[in-house]
Parts: sequence; structure tokens; C-alpha cells
Amino acid sequence: MTPHSPRLHNEVYPFIAPSKFRNSLENKITLITGSVGTIGQALSLCFAVAGARLVLVYNRTEPPASFLSKCQELGASSVTSLKCDVSELEGCESLLNEVNRTIGKVDILVNNAGVDSLGPFHAHDPKNFLRAMSVNLHGPYFLSRLLLPDFMERRSGCIINIASRAGSSDMPFNGHYSISKAAMIRMTGCMQAELSLAGFDDIHIYALHPGAIPSNMASAGKHNGPRISQKGETADQRSESAREALRDFPELQQVMIGALDHFKDSPYLTGMASVALATGIAKNILRGKYFDVEQDLEDVISQASEFEADPELYTLHTKFLGGLPNDGGTELRPAEDPVSFPGF
Repeated sequence: MTPHSPRLHNEVYPFIAPSKFRNSLENKITLITGSVGTIGQALSLCFAVAGARLVLVYNRTEPPASFLSKCQELGASSVTSLKCDVSELEGCESLLNEVNRTIGKVDILVNNAGVDSLGPFHAHDPKNFLRAMSVNLHGPYFLSRLLLPDFMERRSGCIINIASRAGSSDMPFNGHYSISKAAMIRMTGCMQAELSLAGFDDIHIYALHPGAIPSNMASAGKHNGPRISQKGETADQRSESAREALRDFPELQQVMIGALDHFKDSPYLTGMASVALATGIAKNILRGKYFDVEQDLEDVISQASEFEADPELYTLHTKFLGGLPNDGGTELRPAEDPVSFPGF
């Protein structure tokens, strides 16, 4: 079969329709970080439809009671909200201890909490970099590391890391976010590689690009009055912060505003793709991989032979001239004659 590009979507499509996954994760304890934002709420509602027992984690803004009720109305087995700053190891330990004590053992972890900040490296406050790494990378690492021993003991579990295209591309003026998300994608692959080598194939981990989802920041200036972004600021405040960060690059401000106009993906696309992956529907093909939710999951699954032929598909990798392998020199044969340094 000739390989073909998957169809692309910006809305939920039939293969991952909510009706197909009703109660598919019934009573599965699902912990979702960053549950208050645009993506976090969509994830929560989609896992609710699947019948999961939701643990919605927030840091500053607690999910309103009306939202918790909506999750239950859609089919969640139970809904609990808990406060935690995932950037702190002690906080993650306390969170999981509380979940184990009052709800049960986590079956599915969705690492969605994240922060970003715009600005050039040479002028950025290093504290912003440290904050980005602590939330975007350390938090997912802490929670995954704390859960993996139990997953291994039960030989079951799923971790979904909400990454970004920024983690697979060089993103100028958003380097903190790009670096932390690239590390998250690599962490996903490393963890899965260890599990697979140890025979834990029923533990599956994914890194997802959630799509180009319009936020209140993207719509700043198109509405009357301030709008609250998923980061907790008004859209006007975030736009002003971005302009200040890029004040020396006015032409880039216009480019970014134009790019944001193309953000049209539904957050439910991320939510339903995550539910589908959590059921294990693609674990033999995509576990440990980086998946763009815009791509039709059915089309990707149907080309399993392509993944067998090219293990680098849907991973971070490096290309060299002439197709040279990325083996770090371990395959250079025969070895060249030694040189007596300095040789002059």
C-alpha cells in the first residue's frame, strides 16, 4: 500500500465522535491538570462523556460548581476538584496521596497545565524561563514519575502529555515554551522506550499537539470590554504584555496577529482524541509518539505498516546530509588511524 497523508480536521469528526465513546472509560480515575483553561475544560467534558471519574486539578482559579455539575450531567462517574501547584514536587506528592486516600488509584493522567511568555532570549527575565520549565516539564515529570511504579505494578495506565507544535519547531520569541514542550515530547518517548523494553506494553504514553485553538488572547480587540484568558489575565493585558515583550520588533507583532487569525481548531478535537487514545485504540502504533490531533486518527491507525518501516515517524529526530544515520559515531567502521596530538 502506498502511504498517504491523513485527512486533516479542525472539528470533532465521526471516528472520534462522543457517541462512540460513551462510558468507554467508566469509573477510570482520570486526573487532568490545568482543568480551568480552554483546553482543560474541553478535556474534562470529553472524559466526562466517556464516564471517567474526574479529578480536576487547578492552581489559582477553582472550577465553578456549575462546571462540575455539567461534567456529571454528561456522564462522569464522579467529579472532584483539587488545588495543586504542579511545579512543586511536594505539592504533586500531596495531591496523589489525597487522591489515593479519598478516590482511588489513578488510571489516566492528562498533563495539560502550562504557561508561556513572549520575548527575546537576551532580554527575558530568567525567572520566566525557570517558571516555564517548572510548570511545563517538571510538573508532568513529577506526576508521571510518582504514578509509574503503580502503573507497572498493575501493568496498566495511560499518560497524555499536552505538548505543542512549538516543541517540534524552532519558535523565535517563544523559546521558553518551545524548549519546555520539546523536552516534554522527548520525555514521552524516553519513558515509553523504557516501559516497552521492560515488557510493559499496556502502559501507553502520548505527546499531543492540541491544534491551533483560538484563545481570548487571539481575539483581543475584536470584542467590547475585557475578556479573561485561560492564563487568568484579561486578553487586553496579555496583548499589551506581548507588545511590550516585542516592542523592538514591531513587524513581528503584525505577523503574529495575522497568524492568530488562522487559529480555528476546536478544543474538543483535543478532548476526544485524548479519550480515544486513552481507550488504547492506537497504543500499538502511537504509544511514545508525538501526535497532531488535527490528523485523522483512523487514517493514521490504518497505516501501521509505515510505522514499522520507519520508527522515526511521529518522533523528534535529526536529519543529516546524504541520509547519514544519527548514531553518534558508534557505527563508524573501520576506525581511522589515531593522530598523535597536536601533530605539528
